[in-house]
Amino acid sequence: MSLLRRLGGLLLVAAVLAAGQAVADSPPDRNHQLRPFAVSGDFGTDVVGRDFAVRAVAVRCAAQLKIGDAIMDTQGVWVVVKLRLSARTEPSHISYAAVRDASGRIYQTTDRFDQLLVTGGRSIQPGLPVEGEIAIEVPAASAGDLTLLVASTFVDHRMDSMAEIPLPISDVTAVLANPAPTEVLAPRSAA
Repeated sequence: MSLLRRLGGLLLVAAVLAAGQAVADSPPDRNHQLRPFAVSGDFGTDVVGRDFAVRAVAVRCAAQLKIGDAIMDTQGVWVVVKLRLSARTEPSHISYAAVRDASGRIYQTTDRFDQLLVTGGRSIQPGLPVEGEIAIEVPAASAGDLTLLVASTFVDHRMDSMAEIPLPISDVTAVLANPAPTEVLAPRSAA
């Protein structure tokens, strides 16, 4: 009887290991297969997606933002990125902007105030670039290693292009020690 139990235990372990290997060898799920096409580029250069081009022109961090007469605090740090956007061949909209930290966490543009460049439906015409800034609130510990993500669709990025641009942010300790508010520039036509 003891031999049968041991043999049964070994067969059970072998079956569990085989099932685990089958799961590990299975093809990626549908969402992974339909993920956005990453279009990577360097800071300060045009990154061209399916229907738009984006250039991260400048980046700065702040402990507070000044929006009109209001001052907006954060328990983390504000990352303010100046973008230059242009449509490729047809009028376009940029509806999604976020940053990804080194751990893969995504932080989208804040909804604490209107950000007309990306969430306001600003139409971008071919040949007429637009510049403006976006603000994203992130934990201070995540601010040193961020990648900007920009896409034309907000909800479903599957099978579409997404620009990925590493942001050159250094130590944010000095920013947090000097909480002078910074303004976010509204979108305007670029020359």
